[in-house]
Amino acid sequence: MDGIFESPTPKIEEIKSTFNIRELLRTVEDCHTTHPYALQLLTYGYFYWTEQNVLPELTFHFVSTRNRETLDLALPFDRSTYEAWLERRLTELAQDAKRAEKRTSRRKKMADAFPFPFLKPRSGQIELIQTIEEGMAKSQRMLLQAPTGLGKTVGVLYPSLKEALSRGQRVVYVTPKNSQHAVAEDAVDRFQDTGSAVKSLTITAKSKMCFKPEPLCNPRYCEYAKDYYDKVAENGLVAELSKKKKLTARVFRTMGEKYEVCPFELQLEAAGEADVVICDYNYVFAPQSALGRLPPSTFATKGKPNLVVDEAHNLPSRAAGYYSPALSSFVLERMREDLRALPRRFAKEAEELLDEALEVISDLRPAGAAKSVRFEAELTPFAEQDGKFRGFLSRYLDSDVEIQAKDPVLRICFYWGEFTSILADIHGAGREEFFTTFQPERSGGSVKITCCDASQMLKPQYDFYDQVVAFSATLKPFDFYARLSGLDSPELLTGEFDSPFASSQRKLLIIPQISTKYSDRERNYSRIAETITRISALHPGNHLAFFPSFEFLERVADLFIPPNGQTLIRQTRGMTGEAVEEVLHVLRERARPTTLFAVQGGVFSEGVDYPGEMVIGAFIVGPPLPSFDIERESMKIYYEEHYGDGFAYAYTYPAMAKAVQAAGRVIRSETDRGIIVLMDSRFMEKSYSQSMPSDWFQESPRELVSRSILKDISDFWSGGKD
Repeated sequence: MDGIFESPTPKIEEIKSTFNIRELLRTVEDCHTTHPYALQLLTYGYFYWTEQNVLPELTFHFVSTRNRETLDLALPFDRSTYEAWLERRLTELAQDAKRAEKRTSRRKKMADAFPFPFLKPRSGQIELIQTIEEGMAKSQRMLLQAPTGLGKTVGVLYPSLKEALSRGQRVVYVTPKNSQHAVAEDAVDRFQDTGSAVKSLTITAKSKMCFKPEPLCNPRYCEYAKDYYDKVAENGLVAELSKKKKLTARVFRTMGEKYEVCPFELQLEAAGEADVVICDYNYVFAPQSALGRLPPSTFATKGKPNLVVDEAHNLPSRAAGYYSPALSSFVLERMREDLRALPRRFAKEAEELLDEALEVISDLRPAGAAKSVRFEAELTPFAEQDGKFRGFLSRYLDSDVEIQAKDPVLRICFYWGEFTSILADIHGAGREEFFTTFQPERSGGSVKITCCDASQMLKPQYDFYDQVVAFSATLKPFDFYARLSGLDSPELLTGEFDSPFASSQRKLLIIPQISTKYSDRERNYSRIAETITRISALHPGNHLAFFPSFEFLERVADLFIPPNGQTLIRQTRGMTGEAVEEVLHVLRERARPTTLFAVQGGVFSEGVDYPGEMVIGAFIVGPPLPSFDIERESMKIYYEEHYGDGFAYAYTYPAMAKAVQAAGRVIRSETDRGIIVLMDSRFMEKSYSQSMPSDWFQESPRELVSRSILKDISDFWSGGKD
């Protein structure tokens, strides 16, 4: 209890702090017998009554984190109503315990005879499994580089899942993109095909699961959120979900419609029942992550779940992005027309708030600033404006206005609120890994918070798991990824595994005569175009050319002349999923040899398989170094001070991760053959080559330079000597 006042009628007080205390007060008033805060305070009162045989007064003391304003709310205590709830809850807990005991027994039994899904592991797969088993035996966190084609997903998931099941626990498998869930799902399918009863759950994003136009989880607005827990308990939905072997979005949507409950929340309810939970990084690493709020599964189990992090080279930048919001005058101004279209009683106030928000940003602009500058952002103007937005939003939601998809009030309030929340967390805390910049724009400007190192926010998330295995085909140098992923420690186990495929299956070349440095690009565009033309003409088939940027891509594409009978496809900015699939379909069909121009780090260069002859070659046009701007230069200074290699951390290593990923698209199986051509002399420099897989060369990347490029590639295709 936060406070108890002894008097003729004792009073128990519970203190709750939040930004908008009036909104919280209304919520608790509306749900005074079911809200978690209310149940907490009622339970304190019930405990007191059982000991003292006196019913105390129960009071909330709400405190605003914005301005320290306070409000009090008396909570009525009906003992019979509370005892009815308590009886239901204890019954539910007893059922949960029985189900957990059964689940734990099933998992341990499954672990005793958990089959490897292939008759014969691939070369290197056994070593990968053994390394993970040895690391888990010593409770070491792991950072492992395993090449494409090794079967690394099965190789990592098999020992991680077997160890977790032996303790009655589950595995949480996270990926940076929803599109990559299929690889993990395929691995689980293979376990199931070999007779295992392993259960899987793939979490689908709330925006895709929600039945309402906007995913606003407010019982006053959403009937699927209203009385959610009562509906779940009364209909035994968790027990029903526990019977299913494969939990998919369709299962949850069907059940959600039938019982009028939120399908997204149902996914989280079922997470404890699944042996493998497959989801995006967000659910583990984002602020206030969804899986982080789930109660631990401790009944009859040992320890905590295991965590598998796929494509772990993405984690440092992805995590930093969670804490790097921006506010743009241009983005805000584009909302004006939608706000004007609101009902008259809201439109005028909404536009006034928009003007005030634009003024807050405009006031930050340094005198005479023509380019981006660093500055210290004060919290007060953002917090005050956020308070106005929140108050307006509360009145808007309390009205009879029908919320539509992409509602402008929700958009502007959440857009401003996300920025303010992060700024409030770092303000006055002396966080060196954060800085703010102002970028002048035609319509005003934009203010951005940049987090260049999210490792301190990531570290606590690992504590929810017993074993942590992070893996990718691109994790060198290990120190860089270990530090920025929050995994660095003397006990960290790192390992690199060679490709299972013969070196004769690929021809890997560096062309140092071509320069992609910014100062050299103008005179190299035509040379790059000609080189791609001449090499792709040597052997008919699909080729990929990966560029540092869209601008670079377009300049070369305008000069590129496809060989006779071949076609060119260009990746475009903002390409839709349907358009991407159309391109992949063309490559898959192979009706005509095609060259695809795409960007490194884009949708075609990572997380996509090009099996067989779908692609026979890739051109990596220079390392895609980030732009030299004040934001990146500030990051370089931070890295130099903390890790001693500022340029490599800010520029080289992120660029090489994209380059190596792009190169890995070619050889995907034992039967694939193809060429990989790296264009730029910088690929031979140690600061760049140390990010390359160890089996690309023996002693020096200079071994990859050819004196007769066309002849060597022709010999490769004809089966001649490498």
